[in-house]
Amino acid sequence: MRYKIRKDTVIRSENAAKPEAQSSSYLNKLIAQLKPVHSSFDFGCGKLRYERAIARTTDELALVDSEVQLSRTQMIRGRSTTIRDYVKKSNHVHAYTVDQFASHTRKYDRGFCVNVLSVIPSASVRMGIIQLMRTKLKPGCPCLFVSLYRNSDFTRMQRLPNCKPYDNGFLMDSLRGYSFYGLIPPDDLVSLVERGGFKAESIKLDEGSAYLWAKSPDKASEPTQFDIRESLENFQIRAS
Repeated sequence: MRYKIRKDTVIRSENAAKPEAQSSSYLNKLIAQLKPVHSSFDFGCGKLRYERAIARTTDELALVDSEVQLSRTQMIRGRSTTIRDYVKKSNHVHAYTVDQFASHTRKYDRGFCVNVLSVIPSASVRMGIIQLMRTKLKPGCPCLFVSLYRNSDFTRMQRLPNCKPYDNGFLMDSLRGYSFYGLIPPDDLVSLVERGGFKAESIKLDEGSAYLWAKSPDKASEPTQFDIRESLENFQIRAS
């Protein structure tokens, strides 16, 4: 997703996406231990870092990201392709834009939001995404939120001349455009998710990442409609 925060500053969140080869062994083990469910979604699927791990735990998997991320040509598991083309032959893995995900009526048994919230520079977008995921889960179903709260590399990066403080992190200007890297303390992550309508169930910390399991309400709640606007330079979502 991309976010325009100033007149001439467009943040490209795809710059922060990592490939499957750089996945977390802790998270892979956690996912592998989950009981199988019928349907799941991976919101902000990026470069499919955890797609295969999640797909082994569910009959159907929805990969959700921006039109930019789903349609751009990139290296995925050694192939130059798009996410849409990569999954189009699969019978149980499907790619959706955020707008498509919000529009269809399907409800899911489990959700994942891995290293997504901390790279969003807009508080309103973070909240809109959390609210949307809550409405797409069946009542009382879980969602795993993963976010960095500490990173030793950030200290080094912040000293670079092309980095400037911004919100809960910093902006980096490079040949690939602007990137945003943020940190969300565990208590702030719990508060954020609960303000979005989830009930926090448990949280564990491992090597600078917080792993928060939260559940959707036992009964459907508002909002159920969202105003989603996406262009090549900006993504916005708000409950309507």
